[in-house]
Amino acid sequence: MNNSAAQSLVNHVNSDVAEFSDRYDAYAPPVGLDMAGHDTFLMGPKAVILDSFIVDLLHVDTSAQTFRLKLLLNMDWEDDGTIEPEVKFKRGLGRKGTSSRSTELSGSSGDNITNSTARTLKTMGSNVGSTYKTGKYVLKKDYSDDPLGTTWNPEVVLVNAVGDENPIEAGSTLHSIAMLGGRPVITRCLLYQPECRCKFSFANFPFDETELVVKFSSNKWNSEQVNFLWSERLNSIGRDVGGGNDISSSCRLQREKSYLKRSVDKSAVGGVGLSEFEIVKVRVESDEKDVNSMQRYDNAEGAFSEAHLVITVRRDPYSYLLRVGSVGELLMILEVLSFFGPPDLSDRFSISGTIFLALVSLYGPMADALPKVSVVTRVDKWNLYNFSLLFASNMENLIAFMVQGFISERLLHFIEVCLGMVYLSAVLGNLFWFLKPLADREEFDAMSRWVEKRVDRVVDAVMNPFLWVRRSFVRLKIKAGLAKPETSSSNVNGDKMRWTVMAAMRFKSQAFKSEGRMDTGVLRMGRGSIKRDDQARKTV
Repeated sequence: MNNSAAQSLVNHVNSDVAEFSDRYDAYAPPVGLDMAGHDTFLMGPKAVILDSFIVDLLHVDTSAQTFRLKLLLNMDWEDDGTIEPEVKFKRGLGRKGTSSRSTELSGSSGDNITNSTARTLKTMGSNVGSTYKTGKYVLKKDYSDDPLGTTWNPEVVLVNAVGDENPIEAGSTLHSIAMLGGRPVITRCLLYQPECRCKFSFANFPFDETELVVKFSSNKWNSEQVNFLWSERLNSIGRDVGGGNDISSSCRLQREKSYLKRSVDKSAVGGVGLSEFEIVKVRVESDEKDVNSMQRYDNAEGAFSEAHLVITVRRDPYSYLLRVGSVGELLMILEVLSFFGPPDLSDRFSISGTIFLALVSLYGPMADALPKVSVVTRVDKWNLYNFSLLFASNMENLIAFMVQGFISERLLHFIEVCLGMVYLSAVLGNLFWFLKPLADREEFDAMSRWVEKRVDRVVDAVMNPFLWVRRSFVRLKIKAGLAKPETSSSNVNGDKMRWTVMAAMRFKSQAFKSEGRMDTGVLRMGRGSIKRDDQARKTV
């Protein structure tokens, strides 16, 4: 861990500790099961700091608009009246009755060893100097046997869970005492595997992103009694990502990936065990939920504190593009052939009708994957536009069949060729509009860099023979006396100038790519100007 990461961790811990009191109070009363030991009028609502870690995203059902995941929830709060410093006895080696040798000689049975230990502790307890504090804290004796039944609990529930989702505690009913920035707090970690319901967004299907929200609250304590706060570690993630509008898209994606590794298990990122969705971002929110029915009671508040864990998932569109989109686009391009054939209505209608039925059969399974909601998705608009172009193509075939006896065949063929080009440009324009969201993904930048490298290699391979021919022509001119040979210094200076300009053009191209933009025209213009300058220098 570098210094910046360590300092960031210290700042996060200090922010969390600031929500509690300054130091441990040994004389503070316990909070109690009914919060009698916490005066909300003087001290305000009791702060409970939440932290979460996503183990896996198990299932996302878009039709039912539900999802199931597995996550760890950690809760921290202060209750100084139920804890005390941990005190242990010193070993007292060399003292009478405390050596391990005398213990072994007292007998080999378990009862003898127990009696010897009890006598030793009794003897050491009479001496104050024989004990020491470990620096840790433990529950007091009155609460250690049954902590859940005798100490205060936030009573956290999942508000938007479909069923009664109880935590998976694996038989553990204990509270742990941990040190948070030197402040002892009571902490409890729970494992949930809930099925929650939330609102899905399908407007950009199949390139849609959906926010899966898990809402934590309490059904016992209102917002004046308990305030649920997220840890600064999770709060800083959402704040840093959201406020980075001045940085490039590639840098923002890399920062989000690094944040994602701290909140989601590595096996869950990318959808391991999940074929359609992947987790791309995690953020948290704190809110209050008004319950109007609670306000009719005397001295009762109608608001409850809520903590929201927002998980942004992204659909993988490539299965739809390869199985449905590519086939549909090829059929739309195939319809261009109906413009170039003879104006026979039966032949043209057979081609157009077959393509129309094939597109309908491809569109059906994709529509069945969506819930029956009144939302026009991106794929719906793309298909409706394609169907409109097919309908216009059929109308053109009918009109061409009806007017073929009134105008010359040559003119009719020219008009149909022009209309075919217009149809093809409309189909390709619709395709580019449909695939536009792919430009916002990180794999688009990787693919653009890969294509640019391949184009550069092809250009270099094609230009090398022409450069060799040009050098040979210059040598022949020098031998014939039509040109003067260049000095070594001029060659060196020319090479230095050429490589300097090329390095500047490459640096500028990389700067454009880091900002998410491709300016290949500048690079080509720079190469062309370099070649023209080199040719002018050679021919002088």
